[in-house]
Amino acid sequence: MKILGVHANTHESGCALIVDGRLICAVSQERFDRRKMSDAPPLAAIDASLEAAGLGASEIDYLAVSDDLGAEGYSLHGSRHKKRILAESIGQAVRYFRYRPLRLWKFWRGHRFSKGIRTGQRRHACVAAVKDHLAGKGFSGQERSYEHGFCHAATGYYCSGFDRCLVFVNEGSSFINSCSVYIAARGRIEKILDIPTTHSPGMFYSTITRLLGFRPNRHEGKITGLAALGDRRVLGDLARSLFHLVPDKDDFHLSPLVYLWWRDYRKMRPGRPLPKELRGHTREDIAAAWQIALEEAIVQLMERYLKRYPDIHHVALAGGVHGNVKLNQRINELDQVDEIYVHPGMSDCGQPVGAALACWAELDAHARPFRHETVYLGMAPKGESIDALAARYELVFEQTGDLADSVAELLSQKKVVGICRGRMEYGPRALGNRSILYTPTDPAVNDWLNKQLKRTEFMPFAPVTLIEYAEKCYVNGLKSAYTAGFMTVCYDCTEYMQRTQRAVVHVDGTARPQYISREQNPFYYDIVEKFRCRTDLPSVVNTSFNMHEESIVRQAVDALRAFVASNLDALVLEDKLLLRDNNPALCRILAGEKEVEQNVFDQDFPGM
Repeated sequence: MKILGVHANTHESGCALIVDGRLICAVSQERFDRRKMSDAPPLAAIDASLEAAGLGASEIDYLAVSDDLGAEGYSLHGSRHKKRILAESIGQAVRYFRYRPLRLWKFWRGHRFSKGIRTGQRRHACVAAVKDHLAGKGFSGQERSYEHGFCHAATGYYCSGFDRCLVFVNEGSSFINSCSVYIAARGRIEKILDIPTTHSPGMFYSTITRLLGFRPNRHEGKITGLAALGDRRVLGDLARSLFHLVPDKDDFHLSPLVYLWWRDYRKMRPGRPLPKELRGHTREDIAAAWQIALEEAIVQLMERYLKRYPDIHHVALAGGVHGNVKLNQRINELDQVDEIYVHPGMSDCGQPVGAALACWAELDAHARPFRHETVYLGMAPKGESIDALAARYELVFEQTGDLADSVAELLSQKKVVGICRGRMEYGPRALGNRSILYTPTDPAVNDWLNKQLKRTEFMPFAPVTLIEYAEKCYVNGLKSAYTAGFMTVCYDCTEYMQRTQRAVVHVDGTARPQYISREQNPFYYDIVEKFRCRTDLPSVVNTSFNMHEESIVRQAVDALRAFVASNLDALVLEDKLLLRDNNPALCRILAGEKEVEQNVFDQDFPGM
């Protein structure tokens, strides 16, 4: 049975393939059109996935689409649930009238209705484009539709390996809710809570992202890093009053003031004063307050449900809010929780995987959760592309008997190495095949390397750590080790880690590691192990291989462009090693004799 999962109705469009119950491919459209979080119809992603799997569109049995509502509509209690959601939304809007009524009415009329109609039409057009594209290539299978939030829940449960668990989905909006809770057992998922979009944890956090001058739905991670630099006590009470768990009710409360800020500050201009409630406070203190309010509200809700189900000790997490690794750490540290699983594509990039999994579980009565064999579910660089680049730019590759050993030697010499090798990672994290590596001993690396990459970050670079050294480096480091393989949770660092590998430890004493084993990625593991043999350090800095506001590199030409623009010392292209100093043609580009732009390589190699 061959299932093609597709997401084309919000940002991070993409596709996924499941063949006979195995997830074999998952990729986002942004890697092809080079627009971060692209919402374009994922036609290139579909074509590349089918090619990589050796399949034609005519061989696909089912097309599983992530939809606003899914085939069953509102799935908790059918039409009654739909009416409840609508009533709560209208009631919430009426209550908002005490805050600047005219502006609020314009927001609800324009944003919730007019804009909703326009975006709905656009989403429909994107999905129609996918269907037409597949039909033109011979697809004649059945189509199935699955609700957005349920697709998130499917990724959390079916990839967790937990036979029985609670699944929490937290995000900005899934069209009908912003938070949902499921109980999952024996291969089936049942929704037990829905919190409407009017009380969205994602909206709460995205609003402060915008107010502090960053891009919502993209730069929330900067707020998480910034929060560690502030004092949560200064504005903690204000943040909690704006977003909290309602006492004696399974519901969040999001103040209407947050919606007004979202509306009034749609365009942040330099020098524009913050809302009067926030003026006179540092952005670090503001971020710290928002972080603690988010953590407390979501953790309190989880504690309620864990108390109601005392025999459940596993929790699966999905939805964009769980890109917040500090929140995930708080959940992982709960006493009743034995293990958490955070899906590596926790944001909407996981939607096509969720749709495909939901379809598989619906069709196969024996479907059960599994632990995915690999997160390397994209495409590998093409050899002919590397050969064409080598000829055009007179590339000089190093002769190496052991490539991993050569990379480890460069890292021990404090060289910065980019990796573009093998199949690219699924999800927003680079996990060794599209990564930039460096020694973990230089605490200044967060400043100077981010400048080279034209990034503005407050979170330190993450470490990749040999799984055998997890407990030596992190407090209770083997708890939820499976999900730590995808860099989705923070841990407190041990004294040894803070003393010896300062480049990857945040000011609050935490780190966001990726655990690596030889089974996951032998080449990547060998680099870190051979680096350890030279330095006695079991970790290496790992950051994503991309320039600021670009998606992670996909193919050789993307990697070479980023290598030139970021002034790295070395580049691994598949089984070849390139040193900057030994390549005069690239050095001339670096010296400014040829303009370094996005299209320098594209002009020479269109469509690569």
